[in-house]
Amino acid sequence: MKKITKFIIHLTSITAVVSIVTLNISQFAVVGQPEIPLQPGRPRTEPGGPRFVQPREDIDDRPPTQPGRPVRGGCASISQLGLTALVPKNKIGRTVFDYPTFFFYLPQTEAEVAEFILLDPSGKQIYKQDLTISNLSGVIGVSIPTNKNVPPLEVGKSYTWNFTLICDSQDRSSDQIESGVVRRVELSADIRNQLDQADPREKTVIYAKNGIWQDALSTLAAARRDQPNDTALKADWESLLDSVTLGKIAKEPIVQTKPQP
Repeated sequence: MKKITKFIIHLTSITAVVSIVTLNISQFAVVGQPEIPLQPGRPRTEPGGPRFVQPREDIDDRPPTQPGRPVRGGCASISQLGLTALVPKNKIGRTVFDYPTFFFYLPQTEAEVAEFILLDPSGKQIYKQDLTISNLSGVIGVSIPTNKNVPPLEVGKSYTWNFTLICDSQDRSSDQIESGVVRRVELSADIRNQLDQADPREKTVIYAKNGIWQDALSTLAAARRDQPNDTALKADWESLLDSVTLGKIAKEPIVQTKPQP
């Protein structure tokens, strides 16, 4: 009987030690991984860079027109990368602006002119811009001008865009084309307040997390143009493009184009 009692006491002691060790390990894990304090009402950048999160309804949707596929023909290219729209894989992007900016990667080709067209939800052309791209290669931005001749994008509506490399103006069958959709949406008051307090890097994170692709990209592109040697902005750019499987384009330069008269 004494042996049994001693065994029970010994077993109880071991259990107590194990419990104490477990508690100490748990406490150490919490202390070793402190939460990063947020400034009241202030957003912050992401440690690994901004990552785009596409809204579920956009993922499940399909553009009203099938995205154009590059056609190999009159535009000889020395680049391994072809004409590429900087958009999510399904070619659907959102904006909160009346007049957004669109981005494309131009390979080095023999094409001298590119064409951008924007169509309203009924398929009517509301804007067209021809660009001089002779001897030009890199990421370009195409902005919709803010003027009375171009109606602003309406909230809740989807617009189709086409971007074309014109390889031969006499034979348009060899054109290289990219197509997609932009949707104008409205932000909540809470997100607008966050943006009001944010710098360009923080704005990029806010837009990306809330599925606003066009504005995340254009905000970051503008910051990079202003500060081309900023390594943090460069890393953010690479992270954002990588999040939509465009990492190969992230190291390409951002270049300026000239609208044709």
